[in-house]
Amino acid sequence: MLLAALAGGGFVLSIQTALPLGGSTVLELLANLMVQVLGVVFTLLVIAARSVSAISAELAMVQVTGERTSLERLGVDTRWYLVLPRVLAPALSGCVLYLYFVFAALLVGALITDQTFDVWEVVQIINGLDARELLLGMLRTGVFAGIAILYVMRFAISRARRFPDIPLAASNGVFQAIVVMLLLESGFQVTLALLQQAQGTGA
Repeated sequence: MLLAALAGGGFVLSIQTALPLGGSTVLELLANLMVQVLGVVFTLLVIAARSVSAISAELAMVQVTGERTSLERLGVDTRWYLVLPRVLAPALSGCVLYLYFVFAALLVGALITDQTFDVWEVVQIINGLDARELLLGMLRTGVFAGIAILYVMRFAISRARRFPDIPLAASNGVFQAIVVMLLLESGFQVTLALLQQAQGTGA
């Protein structure tokens, strides 16, 4: 909520300081920017900072203490037991967090505009959001979070050998996840821009 407030409020204050735009126009810009780019990026950063560090430390502990080896000796498929739930949970929750972030940032942005706060205006802006863009943002957040966590977990499990490796796995996991998530989102935005440019040229 704090991050959404800072993002939404900071955007509104910056735009209103730099450009002579009305509150509704600024809120529309904020809504479009949050839905298309910033909502995904900020949600992925929150997942990386909170979930990836915990998951990396937990799996490193499982590896160091020999719990993974014990599970495998008992015939438990650790890919399904250890890995799959830790990939699916952040991916699914990331979709919900994305929506939460977008709407929270929009609400806080509306609260600090220079005009009188109008609930109906906010409702109209929310109703005007493109449902496909929202769905695509949710999908990107979930898929990118799942891919990054899967990538990080492979190293957390394979490289942890001693107890000092546990905090190292957590810190390295966060850094690696942020890099992977931002690369995926940047690749998506570049691909989208190229497709739009190709369509514009074809037209």
